Amino acid sequence: MEAMEGPYPNHLRLWADWPTLVHEDGPAPAASRGLRGPHDPAGFAARLYAGETMEAAVPPPADQAAEPYTLQWFLNIEDKRHSRHGRWIPKILEFGKHAGDTLLGIGNGLGTDWIQYARHGASVVVCSAAAGQLALIRRNFELRGLNGRFLHTAPDSLPLPSASIDVACLSSVMPDPNNGRLVAEVYRVLKPGGKVLAVTGAKYDVDYWYRVCFPLAAWMSRKQSTGEAESPRFSARRLKRLFAPFIEHRVYKRHLRRSEVPHVWRWLPMPLLERMLGRVLVLKAFKPVTAAMAVHLAA
Repeated sequence: MEAMEGPYPNHLRLWADWPTLVHEDGPAPAASRGLRGPHDPAGFAARLYAGETMEAAVPPPADQAAEPYTLQWFLNIEDKRHSRHGRWIPKILEFGKHAGDTLLGIGNGLGTDWIQYARHGASVVVCSAAAGQLALIRRNFELRGLNGRFLHTAPDSLPLPSASIDVACLSSVMPDPNNGRLVAEVYRVLKPGGKVLAVTGAKYDVDYWYRVCFPLAAWMSRKQSTGEAESPRFSARRLKRLFAPFIEHRVYKRHLRRSEVPHVWRWLPMPLLERMLGRVLVLKAFKPVTAAMAVHLAA
């Protein structure tokens, strides 16, 4: 694992030094989606906080109870994400099951989940096409004294040897269902028998069924579009189809608050509601062990 270079200051001037905080390892993408320096740093930090903690609304800065980008700020996010709003995450993503493995994390966010793998003994490699996003993830690792390798490159063109990764965890970076280049690249770098964990939005979530069952109420309460492109959402069947080269697919549907469920359904048990109306799908699948035989025969 590659050690991080130099300590960070207690207060990160992220917007002034945005590009210099990232270790370049491999070809950087010509153009990358992701974070840009904000005109309103406090509001930008609040949006990051809300996204990582999976909160329904952006909290005011006072509710974050810590200076943005300090260790306490990251710890507050971790507590809300894993102990309150996403209690299902540690078990479903198997934080404690991959000690000694090399784990590849691909996606956006602040690296809150990938830190848990490193804490439990995995060697973590993080890949992001957004330099600013990678800087924040790296800072999160650094403030906790954890090592990691950080690659600023397009996730569908990884500067990694074939069959070098034990586990790949994809978060919020699922490609368009008709574009399998990222999946093919993950398949390439995984060892035969390696596992992929893919986290993405569910197409048939509570909002979908609310619109179907209560169209008039949904029309009356719909919000104005923000103009931002929405990430692809998947059904379980389409997600399995995207990962067709893998085997032993299992898909879990999670993440729902009872307050989000229409009153007529709230009497149902929460585990059942999550499986019916949850907002997040998690796929687990394996690269076939026979892939090693195919490579050997080709050689």
